[in-house]
Amino acid sequence: MKRKLLVPIVVVFATLLTVASSFYILNVYIDKKNADTLDHALKGLIDLQASAVYNSYFAWTKLYDLAAQGNLADAYNLAKDITTSFPLIDSVEIDQGTPPSENYVVTLDGELLRIDYAIRDDDELNTVPNTYAVTIIQARKVLNFIAPNQYKVDPVRGRKSAYGIPITAQATVFSATNILIICVISILIIWLLLQSYYKKSDFFLDTRGLESIIYLFEQTEKASASHSRNVAILALFVGKLLKFSGKRLKNLYVAALLHDIGKIGVPTNIITKTGKLDSREFTQMKQHPVISARILNSFKEFDRLSDIVLHHHEREDGSGYPEGLKSKDIPLESKIIAVVDVFEALVGERPYRNPIHPSSAFEKMKQMPLDQRIVAILVDHYGELGSFKPPKWVLSYSPWMFSA
Repeated sequence: MKRKLLVPIVVVFATLLTVASSFYILNVYIDKKNADTLDHALKGLIDLQASAVYNSYFAWTKLYDLAAQGNLADAYNLAKDITTSFPLIDSVEIDQGTPPSENYVVTLDGELLRIDYAIRDDDELNTVPNTYAVTIIQARKVLNFIAPNQYKVDPVRGRKSAYGIPITAQATVFSATNILIICVISILIIWLLLQSYYKKSDFFLDTRGLESIIYLFEQTEKASASHSRNVAILALFVGKLLKFSGKRLKNLYVAALLHDIGKIGVPTNIITKTGKLDSREFTQMKQHPVISARILNSFKEFDRLSDIVLHHHEREDGSGYPEGLKSKDIPLESKIIAVVDVFEALVGERPYRNPIHPSSAFEKMKQMPLDQRIVAILVDHYGELGSFKPPKWVLSYSPWMFSA
């Protein structure tokens, strides 16, 4: 019960944390890209304004002559309509002082952009030596022109952008809208994860329950107590070699794990008998695949596996049971279980005989009416079993499996 509550709680918190973190990282990345774009746009717009003002007014012989003669008032009258022609510019002045060596120089003074200009003639060959012009632009105006309502000038916490303008984003990562988006995405992911978890949990809870029944039953025959789990891991090994994957591979594993569950319906004295079974006893033994299929049919999660376990004792020549099916009519999964079931029986511990070496088991199996393609795959790849890494959902199996 505690686990039933713990898992959803962990899933909820882990999902919220993951989605929020991912959202934050994504927003930081987007903000950085936007900031880089904004920097280029700010610099481009400021340079465009400064260059246009310089070329239109301060590389002008008429204004140059007036400034060179010291007639700054008349020079100003020629330049004062800059604020009308260029709406981003708030003011213009012409004053005495050392002009910049370049056409213009942009500096930041608080939240104001100051642009100092050299005053030259039309050919830009001569510069007024002791006079310069100044225009003032509010950084906020430029910012609002490029990205209205998205950024603000913030001298305290702002990030320095073009020409040192300190800016911050108006919107926060965890705004009400973003939190709503995070919650919606998280709820969807949580729902999908919990659906998958409970389906998988119920599936393997039933599997483990049935496996426990098998194990308790097999304790009466301790030498083969791990038979079903060994058969399941061998079936998984062969299934992967046959390119089984996903649901089909898992179904093969579970069917192999539960293939002998029907033996709970066979008298114990027959199961544990050390000698050869008589005809009556063998008839009873041959019912265990039918009982296995009947048990699986009673579980919604396993009814699709009933045909596999029903036919795991069928043989290629029709000599098997319970229906005497021949090669083409036997499910491939049943054939795989048949091969590995025989192999495990030959090399595993049994009360009525000693185990035989795998190579001897393979020679015997080559003479049996088993699917020889599957036998050949097991023979050819048996040496790889020691390095085979089963999925995490696999149940326990005998130590000999990986030491053989």
